[in-house]
Amino acid sequence: MINTNNIQRDIKSSSKNLDEDGLVKLFKNIFGVNSQNEFSNNFNVWTVKKQCDWIIKNIAEFFPNMPQSLQSIIPAAFCQLNNDRTLKKLPEWMDMDKYRRGQIFVQKNYTAIAISKIIGIMYIYTFQEELKPIILGAYSHTPYLAFQSWYSGDPWIKGTKAYTDMQVARGKHLTMRKKVCQMDHEQITAACTFANPWCLDRELLLKDFAAVSSPEKFGQRHTIINKSPYKPKGINNADFSLTQSCFVVVPLLYPQSVGIHDATDEDLEAFCHMWKCYGYFLGMEDEYNFCRGSLEEIKQRVNDLYQYWVIPNFKELTPEWEHIIRCLVESMNYWPGKFYMPFKVIVLLATDTLNLNMPNLYASFNYTEWILYKFHKFLFYAFKFSTIKDIINSMTRKSMNKAANYSAEKLEEIHEKSKKTVPDFSITY
Repeated sequence: MINTNNIQRDIKSSSKNLDEDGLVKLFKNIFGVNSQNEFSNNFNVWTVKKQCDWIIKNIAEFFPNMPQSLQSIIPAAFCQLNNDRTLKKLPEWMDMDKYRRGQIFVQKNYTAIAISKIIGIMYIYTFQEELKPIILGAYSHTPYLAFQSWYSGDPWIKGTKAYTDMQVARGKHLTMRKKVCQMDHEQITAACTFANPWCLDRELLLKDFAAVSSPEKFGQRHTIINKSPYKPKGINNADFSLTQSCFVVVPLLYPQSVGIHDATDEDLEAFCHMWKCYGYFLGMEDEYNFCRGSLEEIKQRVNDLYQYWVIPNFKELTPEWEHIIRCLVESMNYWPGKFYMPFKVIVLLATDTLNLNMPNLYASFNYTEWILYKFHKFLFYAFKFSTIKDIINSMTRKSMNKAANYSAEKLEEIHEKSKKTVPDFSITY
C-alpha cells in the first residue's frame, strides 16, 4: 500500500491567474457563510485573499471524504491557464534525460500507449462539466492526433512540427475558453445537450455500473460545486489536470492490461515527467500539474482519482458521453490499417482495466464482438514478445501518422461517411 502521508502539500493562492473572489463566492454560496461549523469566526471581515487562503487550507472540512491528494483540483478550477507563457524558456525543473527517456518509453510501447490514451479519454469524459468545452469546441468527433508529434519532438523548438502542433493546441484551448466565457451556464448546458444522441447502450451500461462500487460518501467528489451559479467555467487548470490523468492512468496502474509488460519505475517516472513538461508548455501552473511530485505521489493521486471520482461517475453516464465516445471509436475505425474496434468492445476493455464486472455488457456481445474482444486480449498478452510488439507498433505508427495528415478532402469524405451512420446528429443550441 502506498504511503499517503505528506502526499498533498499545502497550496496557497500563489498563482497570479487564480480567481480568488470566484472561489470565495462559490464556497459562501454552497456552504453558507453563517455556518460556523465550516467557516472561521470573523471570516467576513477578512480580505478576499485571506479568505481564499483559509478555504484552500481547510478544504478537508468542506469535503471530509475527499482524498487529500485530490483537494488541490478544486482551487485549480478557478485558475486559468497561462496563455502568455513562452515555449522558448524551459522550466528550471525540467530534466532533459528524463524527458528523452519518457519519449523512448512511448516509442517502445507505441500501440499500448495509443490504446491507453483512448481508454483514458473514455474515463475522463465521464466528468460532465469537463466534457462541455470539448463539445463546444467541436473537437469531440475525432481523436486528437497532433500530440503524437510531441512524443518524438521538441515542442519548444520553433519550426519543428512538435512546436507547431503545440501552438495549435494552445490556440484551440484559448478559442474554447473565449467561447465558454461569452456564454452563461444555461447557454452552455443547452449548447452541450444533443437533440438526437447516438445512444444505443446507455441503459445497458448503467445497469452494470449500478453494482460496481459501494455507496458514495458525502464530500467524496466535488460534484456539489456544479450545482452553484458560481461554478467555474472551462478551460482551466483543473480541466487540464484531469486530462493529464487520462494519459498516465493505464501505464501507471494497469500497464499489462494494454500490453506494457516490462516498464520499470524509472520508465514510468520519465513518462510522467514528460507529461509534466507538456502540462507546463500548455500553460498549467506547477502546483496544479497532475504529474507533479514523486512517482509514488502520482500513483496515489491517480489511484484516488479513479477509485473515488471516475468509477462513481460511471453511474451517471449521460447520452452525450455515449455519443462522443461512439464518435471517437467510429473515427478510430477510419484510420488506415487499424484493427476494427466496436464500441462495446472498447468499453469492456476499458472497464476490464479498472477491474469492473460488466456481465450485462458481456452477455450482449454478438459473435463478431466476442471474437474481437478475445483478439485484443490475446494481442495485449502477445506484446510480451518484442518481435510481435515491434511489428504492431510499426503498423500503428504508420496508421496514426497517415490519419494525422489527412487532407481536407479526405476529412470531408470521412465526415460524409459518418453522416450515414449518424444522419440526425445535431445539438439543441
